[in-house]
Amino acid sequence: MKIDSEFSKTIREIREKSLEDRSHTRKVVHWVEDHRLLSGPGKAIVFILPTRGCSWALSKSGGCSICGYIYDNPQESDYDIMLKTYKEKLHESIKEGEIYSLKLFTSGSFLDASEIPEDIQKRILEEASQFKEILEIVLESRPEYVTKKALDTIAESTDISKVEVAIGLESANNDILMKSINKGFFWEDFEKAKSRITGAGARVKAYLLFKPPFVSEYNSIQDIIQSVSKLNEVGVDTISINAISIHRGTYLSILFEKNHYRTPWLWSLLHICREIKSSYPKLRLICDIVAAGTQRGAHNCGNCDKQIIDALKKFTLSQNLEDISEDFVCSCKTEWKSYLFEEKVTLS
Repeated sequence: MKIDSEFSKTIREIREKSLEDRSHTRKVVHWVEDHRLLSGPGKAIVFILPTRGCSWALSKSGGCSICGYIYDNPQESDYDIMLKTYKEKLHESIKEGEIYSLKLFTSGSFLDASEIPEDIQKRILEEASQFKEILEIVLESRPEYVTKKALDTIAESTDISKVEVAIGLESANNDILMKSINKGFFWEDFEKAKSRITGAGARVKAYLLFKPPFVSEYNSIQDIIQSVSKLNEVGVDTISINAISIHRGTYLSILFEKNHYRTPWLWSLLHICREIKSSYPKLRLICDIVAAGTQRGAHNCGNCDKQIIDALKKFTLSQNLEDISEDFVCSCKTEWKSYLFEEKVTLS
């Protein structure tokens, strides 16, 4: 069993109630942002495509305890409108002299044919392949959709060496995956998917989740470090550290509203990035902080938040350890250290 049945049941009950208020929009969300490509600084063209949503979130298992992206997806997709808008926005976004990563997100799995049929996948990728300025294409998928057929479709549609398949691993610890996140797969499933992806000539990106429910801040720091070590051993190309933010209609949001959960400290993220980049200098390390500096996202005391957030953003673009090596000073740093110490003593 890869799920805890009681935990899964509770998540499903919360999900079903929240799905009643699910929004219905077929709008293609799109923006351009600064980004770190493997070759250096560039731009990312980001699309969030309006699909039916994550099949795992819609399943009888209820989906992940921390994710509310499903509520922003339409019940039915209009693929003609999606493709038309995607093509228009893609052409508008390309500027001469720039280099790009194209990120194709669905808030689910791009390779899940129930979200994006195979022929639509092909047309999206074929459109992107026309632009020499696009050096990288990032697709998100759960491991179960990383099949030979799906990878063959990618290879038929574009230069697969430009493609990076991003998987929300969250942790390399199976207990955390099952009892904290309700992920529905284990480390071994990720390993198999990783082998298929690299065997086909594409690259792999892994998302790691910092501070999932029921995992202390201190233990989550240790888990991230250990997970990165395992990912490095199997040769993952990019690792993104995603700090928890509170999504509505989730198991975690209920814990948060009852004051049973504190979102992560920015000090912890700074520490983690320093440790990882010092140990693995060639690794492309991304630190993504949604709702940074707010109570529902990673934050410190409020006085030092912007300084640390800006440093982490600069580091993500430069991959230069010096950008986060400054000895940042704030009175809440002592509070953070005491917080970790108390957790460590309590746990021991």
